[in-house]
Amino acid sequence: MSCAMIRASYPKKEILVKHMKQKKNKTNQVVTWPTASLFSIKELHRLNPKFIEITLRVRLAKKIEAGEVVEIGCIPGEKGRPQKVFSMAPVTQLTLNKARAEKINLVDNADKLVQIVSVKTTPIPPSAAPTPIKPVGVATEVSNVV
Repeated sequence: MSCAMIRASYPKKEILVKHMKQKKNKTNQVVTWPTASLFSIKELHRLNPKFIEITLRVRLAKKIEAGEVVEIGCIPGEKGRPQKVFSMAPVTQLTLNKARAEKINLVDNADKLVQIVSVKTTPIPPSAAPTPIKPVGVATEVSNVV
């Protein structure tokens, strides 16, 4: 039997192309940011287990560029690439002190991360003091009628 005869003896079947199942769009997922003053990628991934780690890293990089998250330093003593430590902005002096207490290697400009707002108290001159407003419809004088 030739090849042509074998093909002719079997009925033709239509081949249906099945498309791959479409993935759900997961771009609307919201990252749960830690409430602790210091956190790492591992802690961020533990809070957001539905995220892939690279997605969390991208979202973290965007927050760093926006100024909402700040890199504080890295944890020493581990093999390979050191684990970075982050904090939500604005950074306080207490956060830096806690990082120093936990033996975290701070970034070079760590002291510049703390935003200090200077507040000066100056007396208000009497001419700039606000004048009291008299309520409308209320008598301002009281007469002593017996």
